Amino acid sequence: MKNTISLFVLLLSALGMAAQFQRVEVEQVDNGGAVAGRTYRIYIVMANDSDQVHMIYGEPAHPMEIKSTKPFFQSPLGGTTSKQIGRKLAKEKAEVRYDSYITIGAEDNYDNNTETLLNTEQFDKGGAISTSDGAWYCLPGSKLGYAGSDKRVLVAQFTTEGDISGVFNVMGRDKTGAVFQQHTVTFDTRNKKK
Repeated sequence: MKNTISLFVLLLSALGMAAQFQRVEVEQVDNGGAVAGRTYRIYIVMANDSDQVHMIYGEPAHPMEIKSTKPFFQSPLGGTTSKQIGRKLAKEKAEVRYDSYITIGAEDNYDNNTETLLNTEQFDKGGAISTSDGAWYCLPGSKLGYAGSDKRVLVAQFTTEGDISGVFNVMGRDKTGAVFQQHTVTFDTRNKKK
């Protein structure tokens, strides 16, 4: 997988750039104490509701690291991506509904095409997501990648008893189809939206 992401990013970035990325938004979800810790959703906020997010990635010049001061909650009934979160099971079991996962726009497995080029072994055990040559993504044009009327795209949900901080890169397209990249995007759950 070495240099796979770097090559993919280079090819897409040659198509154009736009400043559609606005910010990261961290929102705490009320898990009602059904699982230990606090649950957070991480959103990319775009300029327009028709802009798209295709990929969250790390590359050699701009590595990715998302970590918590305490382990991430990982349900044995869930998974590391939203594609592994069964919709029916999530409705029935809080431990699946509030599992920690990465995604592009989907909160469960229904019509979900989120894919990874990422070693998630440590994350699956409650550890950090860290890479300088990896990503999670959906294919360009996938309906999951489009920002909604709130101009947001969900890219992760994390449950932990600790504080989470992260740095990553974002790639997508604006409403005209021009490709954008935003490097070194940071967030911290201590600065969440209430």
